[in-house]
Amino acid sequence: MLAAWWLALVGLPVFTQPVPRIEAPQLPAAMAVAARRISLRTPCYALVCRDAEWTGRRPRALPPPPAPGVRERLPAPQVRAAHWLNRRLVGLYAPASARDRVLAYARNWRVDTSYRLDAIRERDTKLRIELGTGYRIQPYVDNGTAVPGPVARGGLSLSQRFGRHARISQRLLVETGRENAYLRQSIGLDWQLLPRLALHSSIEMWHDTAADGGDGLTRRSGTLRLRYAF
Repeated sequence: MLAAWWLALVGLPVFTQPVPRIEAPQLPAAMAVAARRISLRTPCYALVCRDAEWTGRRPRALPPPPAPGVRERLPAPQVRAAHWLNRRLVGLYAPASARDRVLAYARNWRVDTSYRLDAIRERDTKLRIELGTGYRIQPYVDNGTAVPGPVARGGLSLSQRFGRHARISQRLLVETGRENAYLRQSIGLDWQLLPRLALHSSIEMWHDTAADGGDGLTRRSGTLRLRYAF
């Protein structure tokens, strides 16, 4: 009975791949596996589609494993490179969203269509540009012109991070119509004092070319607030 079980274990094709006999030619297959002289781990293949159809790059091959019984110690930069390479080979990739879009706006005071472009979209810097045309229904609402009629609008939004705690944001909006042009600009600074405590300061300016008898009028305001996240 014991001999039958031994033949079933050693002689039958119970492995899913050929055993590499070069590493342990003097031992039976089962004993070589038990002694960890050979490995039955199947190779891992992964599809890599990280914009390869555009760049033409191919993933680099992983370095071959060390010989049996020899421990190869790589320097820290090579270990980190191999780690990031493994993450790239088995990681999933989702394409980024579109940088431009067409937006429609309709309210009781204004209807328009605008084109928005994210010119810069990085971790620390963001720049957005917006242009459009429409029709002003109610004057001086939502930073608008003085009289009803066709208008052209444009805007610019910039956000820049400095270090780990500071961020400066700037917003510019211009609308021009038949009688005047209306401009609004705001500059803000956010400073992270503590993980839950932040200081917010901003300066805003409004300019109307038709105000004050047609000579134009500029108004300014500033705010300083301390925010705490509960």
